[in-house]
Amino acid sequence: MINANQNPREKFYNFSKRKAKKMPTRIIQKIRSGEGGYFPLIKLLPNIITLASLCIGLTAIRYSINGEFMRATSFLLLAGFMDGIDGRLARFFNSSSDFGAQLDSLADFVNFGIVPGFVIYIWVGSYANVGGLNWALVLFFAVCSAIRLARFNVDLGKATVNPILEKYFFKGIPAPCGAAMAMLPMVLFYEFGDGFYVDPFLVITYTSIIAVLMASRIPTISIKKIPIKNEYAYVTLLILGSIIIGLLVEPWLALAVIGITYFLSIPVTIFIFVKIELAAKKSGSLNV
Repeated sequence: MINANQNPREKFYNFSKRKAKKMPTRIIQKIRSGEGGYFPLIKLLPNIITLASLCIGLTAIRYSINGEFMRATSFLLLAGFMDGIDGRLARFFNSSSDFGAQLDSLADFVNFGIVPGFVIYIWVGSYANVGGLNWALVLFFAVCSAIRLARFNVDLGKATVNPILEKYFFKGIPAPCGAAMAMLPMVLFYEFGDGFYVDPFLVITYTSIIAVLMASRIPTISIKKIPIKNEYAYVTLLILGSIIIGLLVEPWLALAVIGITYFLSIPVTIFIFVKIELAAKKSGSLNV
């Protein structure tokens, strides 16, 4: 019974409380278990992060238009970091879905196929006139990124012909790594300032090579699956700790060193892959 002397807030509280008591236990159980069309709101978090990374990546174009190239690069790298955690969160919350996978792929194409090309286009155009060659780079980078992502989507769920490549290596440079590598000349410019002249044709050539490596099938190392012996655990932690310190103290220099190291590791990775593959074929099995 509602007391006439109660204020409106108390009346609403008492009314809601009575309604909650009448709510069937079955509905509450469905909300908790995710059955019957109900699901916890937290399961939307991975998709929210994907959309946030898309907005952050596009904002990099805005900053580059305003001439804030350092901030544009930072936003692009942040979008790459967020791309690396949305899938893990989806698996953690058991909320993986076809919709989330397609959304992530579309966000990857925008962030790592379109945004880097535009940022480089605006940056190179700010200090040099290379005509239509600069715009051709934007188109070429986007095309190579689209090929890379389309092939990745097609390969998902397929039985791999070569388990070695599937387990320890990527086919070509992953799109986020390709975008970060494309920013390397700009990162070097930030670190060394006006004393470091970046030839526009060299930048275009270098970025085109990165684009080709993305669309290629050459093996590149999957860092998260590198096997480490127990005796090297402390050394590995020391190296990772040094990288973190470098990113905190001299971020642009640390990023430049990481980028150059990754680029130089590609020939070494190809050599290791061929060596492992030949050894596996000799033993009669490709499973390692």
